[in-house]
Amino acid sequence: MLITTVSVLILVDQFTRGYARSESETRMKQLAWQMQDALERGMIEREIDLRLLVQRPSIRAATDVARVRRVLNELQSNVPHYAWIGLAQPDGAVLAATNGLLEGVSVAERPWFQEGRKSEYAGDYHPALLLSKKLPPQSDPWRFVDLAAPVQDANGQLVGVLGMHLSWSWARDIAAKLLDPAGNRYDVDVIIVRDDDTVILGPRNLEETKVDTASLRAARASRTGGSLLETWPDGLRYVTGYARTGQQGGMKLNWSVLVRQPESVALAAFRDLERRVIVVGTLSGAVLVILAYVLTRRLVAPINALSAALEQRAAGRSDVSIPRVDSYREIHLLSSTLVNMVAREESYLREVRSLNESLEHRVAERTSRLHETATALQQALDQQQANQIQLEESAAELRAILENAQDAFIAADEHGRVVEWNRQAELLLGWPRDQAMGRDMAELIIPPDMRAAHNRGMEKFFEDGTSVVINNRIELQALHHDGHELPIEITVGHVKRQSGHLFIAFLHDITERLAFRDQMRELALTDVLTSLPNRRAFSDRLPEGMMRARRAHQLLALFFMDLDGFKGINDRYGHEAGDELLVEFARRLQQSVRDVDTVARLAGDEFVVILENLQSQEDALMVAEKVLHTIREPFQLTHSTVNISSSIGVAVYHPDLDGEVGPEELLAMADKAMYAAKRLGKNRVELGKVSDV
Repeated sequence: MLITTVSVLILVDQFTRGYARSESETRMKQLAWQMQDALERGMIEREIDLRLLVQRPSIRAATDVARVRRVLNELQSNVPHYAWIGLAQPDGAVLAATNGLLEGVSVAERPWFQEGRKSEYAGDYHPALLLSKKLPPQSDPWRFVDLAAPVQDANGQLVGVLGMHLSWSWARDIAAKLLDPAGNRYDVDVIIVRDDDTVILGPRNLEETKVDTASLRAARASRTGGSLLETWPDGLRYVTGYARTGQQGGMKLNWSVLVRQPESVALAAFRDLERRVIVVGTLSGAVLVILAYVLTRRLVAPINALSAALEQRAAGRSDVSIPRVDSYREIHLLSSTLVNMVAREESYLREVRSLNESLEHRVAERTSRLHETATALQQALDQQQANQIQLEESAAELRAILENAQDAFIAADEHGRVVEWNRQAELLLGWPRDQAMGRDMAELIIPPDMRAAHNRGMEKFFEDGTSVVINNRIELQALHHDGHELPIEITVGHVKRQSGHLFIAFLHDITERLAFRDQMRELALTDVLTSLPNRRAFSDRLPEGMMRARRAHQLLALFFMDLDGFKGINDRYGHEAGDELLVEFARRLQQSVRDVDTVARLAGDEFVVILENLQSQEDALMVAEKVLHTIREPFQLTHSTVNISSSIGVAVYHPDLDGEVGPEELLAMADKAMYAAKRLGKNRVELGKVSDV
């Protein structure tokens, strides 16, 4: 009995120890992967900010310092983690910066400036003594990650270097949000280590120091991450999850992400269970031993009395009577039978002895089986209850993490039925969890026109295990509960289970990111002064218009014009009056043509007009004369009234006759016609010819 109890205790101890350690390592690995994913996604967003910023016309012009400063301050107000954003001139002097910090100071020797002159650059975690003195003091020392990129004008010439100092509080906030769902009740530390073994984020006693652990070496050697049990320099053993950044994106920073938990905390539930199992097993064994001893004595004592009497009678003492025992039925029957048998015949003595031995063996065997069954049943019940409690605790911890995750989390089985749907998924897609559970995931979130492709992709995955979606981060449209579609970024993972497959997906709303990207693209195609399409937009629209003309077999006309004597207006009344004249000229020009026609400003006082759906070149010349008449009217400026004219060069595209003429040739034809109009006295219209190109 004692050997069986001890053996079961050892088996339970080994099983629960391994299970608890496996569960802890899995949690740490998941936290390390989530921290690595958040860092990489943050760097990709900063990279997008940098690229959009260097394409803005005001930054590329680099002439209006106040405007540039406003643009930089606007970005800093939207992303407070940017401690400083500045535009440095090619010689290294800071032209404009957020809140005017370091303006006029030379940063020519700074690594971000030297590398940013060549290409996009991301500088690793470091202090900045000069900037730290200018920024407001804080409890933690200022530390930054540098981002820089060259700024070029429309001709591809370097006009400066745009630099960003990303405050390291960005990474601290990510770590705080990662640990916040569980309230950090489990003493979990997030540690980020630079390639020179320096801890750049972690417990205060480790930051700015160097470490060398097995998990750090494993993170650098692995691309997928993992977890292990190790001893840290402080002499304590930790369960450590690890991952490695720098696996995606253009501006990579290679950091090792370690998430650790003391082994004593990770295995606290196991230790408690171990103590309880030992106490319960010890008490159960002691009780069973005592009970067995008492029962044995109670059973054996009457039999010993009968045995003694029989031994005496067998020795020839016939005067010794057989005692009658009434303690329990079997012994009572035995003693009565012996008395009767002795009274009747001595020959029955051997049969009574045989009956007594058989009865004693059967009672002992029955008692032993009863105790064994009871013990096994109790141990099985105890083990089942302990396993159920541990499974419920693990499930509660996992659900708490998923429910408080920043991204929507959805899990589906191999049939596409939803088996998990967190709170963020309810907010993002509009489906309550109780309505989504058990339904087909494709019907809930995939637009109807994409479901056939989704089903084909799932069939291919089940056939050969390949998929363009699984284990990749992609952008696509998702279906909301109310029927509208919204852009999301989705990451899908796959888990092979004994009973089938499990697919898990994290969804992130990118509506604001795409809106900001579209706004930046629109600003890149618009002239800042006149709000007309700029040269880049014109370069897109002219080929499109010529293609439409070829399809419809209709004429297309291109006007190339500038203001006669515009330089004199600038010299006499100043550049502000010149800008005001250009704005008014653009307004009149737009009013002189149809809404379907395109009016664009190329540069300075050069403007172009694209007229489509014309029947003859006389239609184009008539519109040009209308424009000339409108321009001849006096311009009422703020401080003066000026009279000015325009010279217009007209190029007409005949798709059936000029099929080989391209956009550049058509623009050159109109340009030459405009200069011909200037040579012939200005304030007139001249028609270009193909032979002039």
